[in-house]
Amino acid sequence: MLPLPTKKVQDIVFNALSVTNDGLAIFDSNDHVIYCNDSMATLFHHTAEQALGNTFDQLIKQCFRNSVGINIQSDNIDKWLIAANNKRRSVPFRSFETDTRDGRWHLVTEQIVGDGVLYVSSTDITEKKQSEIQLALLSKELHKRASTDELTTISNRHNFYEMAEIEFHKAQLEQQPLALILIDIDNFKSINDNYGHAAGDTALKEFAHHIKKKLRATDLFARIGGDEFSIILPNTDTRDSLLIAERLRNSIATMPIQHQDHPIQLTASIGIVQASLTMQSIHDVINAADKALYQAKSEGRNKVCSDLGCSNGLINQYELTPTNKQLTYS
Repeated sequence: MLPLPTKKVQDIVFNALSVTNDGLAIFDSNDHVIYCNDSMATLFHHTAEQALGNTFDQLIKQCFRNSVGINIQSDNIDKWLIAANNKRRSVPFRSFETDTRDGRWHLVTEQIVGDGVLYVSSTDITEKKQSEIQLALLSKELHKRASTDELTTISNRHNFYEMAEIEFHKAQLEQQPLALILIDIDNFKSINDNYGHAAGDTALKEFAHHIKKKLRATDLFARIGGDEFSIILPNTDTRDSLLIAERLRNSIATMPIQHQDHPIQLTASIGIVQASLTMQSIHDVINAADKALYQAKSEGRNKVCSDLGCSNGLINQYELTPTNKQLTYS
């Protein structure tokens, strides 16, 4: 058995614990603070002397009431404390991260050391946490760049195929309709030839912005080629997708585009298809839509075609209305 430390050694240890940058606190079996250094007390926006004698609940309620110290992300402090106390002393040892109102982060460890006494320590990990946050933001930005078409800022071909495959299998699993629209801008090469590539870029950006505004948040819109775009419409059947596509076709034909002194008029050919149970992948859906798009081009362009045939801008005469009441296309 080790001999008890001398009074001098005890004083040295006590002083070291008092000035260390790591936070230290001891709670007795009734959850009152019986020891606390200044580093730990700052988590509760107190000095060590102020923290002594308080219970954990009292310290937290003071933080909540004064909007200081530990960042309590709740409007109901009683419910927050119930959840916190259910974790405290639930296991002999645990660690977790917490942040404070001043933006700092701490790694906190709790250890039961006997007779219900709880030893708590904290280490400032703000720099480490900020680095993690910066790396996460960078990763998110890199993913966004990898999945976004640089010119139009909508999804690119790679991201479209990846997400569309997921939507396809989800629709098959849930036995919900799924439609795909392919849009090809008519005679786009003539814009580049007549007005230059800058005019073509302007037209593509304006086109993408115009279409995106008319889609639901659940729809996936992407540029999959130079002047070719695609839209995945979850929970949408052939009837509804015909209506949507015809409205988009008409909207494209009337949208104003101006490049310098040159007004640019666009029309588009559109092929649509509803995924069927016989299709094995999103590639089967795209191939079927591509055939419909080819038919739209073959019949004079500026048309919507599906496996049901082609429209000539007369869909509204047949009083085609959405079967899906959640559709809000205009």
